[in-house]
Amino acid sequence: MVNKTVLITGATGTIGKATAIELAKNNCKLILLGRNPEKLSATKVEIEKITGNKEIDFAVADLSEPESVKKVVEEIKQKYSSLSALINVAAIFKKNHLENSQGNELMFATNHLGPFYLSNALIDLLKAGAPSKVITVTAPSVSKINFEDVSGKKKFSAGFMGAFGASKMMNLMFTYALAGRMEGTGISAMAYHPGLVKSDLTIEMPAILNFIFKQIASKPDKAAKTLCNFAIDDKFQNTNGKFFRYDGKEIKSNKYSYDKDLQEKLWMVSEGLNN
Repeated sequence: MVNKTVLITGATGTIGKATAIELAKNNCKLILLGRNPEKLSATKVEIEKITGNKEIDFAVADLSEPESVKKVVEEIKQKYSSLSALINVAAIFKKNHLENSQGNELMFATNHLGPFYLSNALIDLLKAGAPSKVITVTAPSVSKINFEDVSGKKKFSAGFMGAFGASKMMNLMFTYALAGRMEGTGISAMAYHPGLVKSDLTIEMPAILNFIFKQIASKPDKAAKTLCNFAIDDKFQNTNGKFFRYDGKEIKSNKYSYDKDLQEKLWMVSEGLNN
C-alpha cells in the first residue's frame, strides 16, 4: 500500500538514488526529478526492479533555469494533489565560473536558487499533504555570503570558502527562514548533512582533493536510510528549523547562519532573481 508521495531532486545521483530506493522500500510513491530523461528512466526501472514498487514517476527539469523549474512545477501540479515530502538533494560543484541563461553563477543557481524556487512553488501541495517536510541536503558551511556580488561576477572562487561553500550556507539560511514562515502550517523545514559520501560531486575538484575524498568517503546507504526516516516518519514532524547529520543527531550550524536579518536579505534577493 502506497502511503506517502515524495519528490526527490538529484534522483539519479549517488545520494538521491540511494534515498529513492529506501523510500520505495517503504511503499512511497516517488517523483524522481533530474536533468537527464534517459538517466531518470533507467533509475526508475532500477528502483522498481530492486524494490518491487511500481509507483515510481519521474519529471525532467534543470534546477539552474527558473523557466525549467516553473514548467516542471506546473506538470507536477497537474498530476498530483499533494506531497508528503520534498527532498532537495541535487547539487553541483564547478571549478570554473559558468552562468545560467539569466547570468547567475551556476552553483548559486543550481544549489540555492533552484531549491528555493521549487520549494516555494510547491508549498500548496505540501500543505495539502501535511504533516509534510521540506528537507534540504547541505553541509555545515562556514562561508559568508557576499551580498554585493552574490553570483561571483566580480570575483569567483569555486571551493568550500568560495561559491560552493556560499551556496551551502544559503541552503542553511533558506531552511531556517522557510521554517519560520511555515510555523503552524503543518510543513516542517529541515537541513540534512549526509557526511562525506562517494559521489560525482567531487569530479571537478582539484585532483588531490578529489583523491582524498574518494579515500575517506563512505557509501550512501546509512545517510540514505536516515534521510528516508526523517522524510516519512511522523515522529520527526517536530524538526522544523533544525539541522541533522547522517547518524540522526541534531547539530548546530555556525552563528552566522542563524542571523535572521541576513536570512531575510537572502530571501528577498532570491525572490528578485527568480521573477
